[in-house]
Amino acid sequence: MPTRSHSTLADETNFLLRVVGDVPARIWIKNSDGRYVFVNSEVTSVLGIARDKFIGATDEELFPRVGHVYWRKDQTVLSTGQPLVTTDQVEKNRYLFCLRFRLDIDGEPHVATIGVDTTSHMSALVGFLQLQEQLFRSERMRSIGEMASGLIHDLGNNLHAAGLRLRVLKSKAGPELVSDLDSLGRSLDAATERVQNVREYVTSKRDESTSVADVEELLSAAIEMVDFLIERTPTINGGMIRIVRKAAGDLPQVPVLANQLKHVVANLLLNARDAMADGGELTIETRKTSSSIEILVSDEGTGVADDLMGKIFEPFFSTKVNGNGLGLSMAQDVLSRMRGSISVANRAPRGAEFVLSIPLASAPT
Repeated sequence: MPTRSHSTLADETNFLLRVVGDVPARIWIKNSDGRYVFVNSEVTSVLGIARDKFIGATDEELFPRVGHVYWRKDQTVLSTGQPLVTTDQVEKNRYLFCLRFRLDIDGEPHVATIGVDTTSHMSALVGFLQLQEQLFRSERMRSIGEMASGLIHDLGNNLHAAGLRLRVLKSKAGPELVSDLDSLGRSLDAATERVQNVREYVTSKRDESTSVADVEELLSAAIEMVDFLIERTPTINGGMIRIVRKAAGDLPQVPVLANQLKHVVANLLLNARDAMADGGELTIETRKTSSSIEILVSDEGTGVADDLMGKIFEPFFSTKVNGNGLGLSMAQDVLSRMRGSISVANRAPRGAEFVLSIPLASAPT
């Protein structure tokens, strides 16, 4: 079998060293005592620590607060001989996807690690989870508020009816019962007052005050929440999605529930992404009518089946396997509290378009 020449081996070694040194990932190797024997340029440049400070040092010496955590992971690899995949928080708000594996050098066991920065991925995931939690919390509070309002209404009616019957009974009762009936009346009045207090509390929670805001700024904030998941992450079929903005120009500010509207738009964008398995353009457009500002979210996905058009805004209705059916229900609730509306229609040749209508601020009288 032919052997490779020393010059060929040297060329291959130099090539591999150049790749390892310049690859945009952190690569380091430690011996069985946990001391660094190699770090590439990415490690030194990101951390701002010279290479000679690494070589021969341990994680406990370099990173006293967290070094023991890294050492335990290295020990797991050395003791099992199996690769270890983890997501490590390496600096404040920075995350690495790390692959640790055993590497024998000159017959001695070492642990080599390749770390890829996944901070943007983790931030996007955290933002997505926070958005889902916000949707669930909002829908839960809305459902509780509606249930409480119904119970309070019924209880108030019953108390009112009891008060009327008590007055009739008092008019017919003898003097010996007046004191007891007056005491019962005071109890009913106290109960009625408490019910009224609960009604006012529930109403105040439901009728949040709006604030005047710039719709385009809110849309930019909503896109920023999910743009990594939409524009920089391939779809299930490997396609890519491009977000297209079409601004109407100089729009007046309108009274909105700013934070909730931002979450509504972000959720619509994620829904559109799920419907565009092959990728395409996702368009966000604003326009002004005589009485409102409209936000249009249009996709090139599968559209909405005709028999589902009347159901998609119902709480807990979802066509997704893992969907909770809260997003569009919450969207309708938020828009209604802003005295606006949301509607959906299919586009030709494909896709769906959601229209959010927000009334213009009333002119001062």
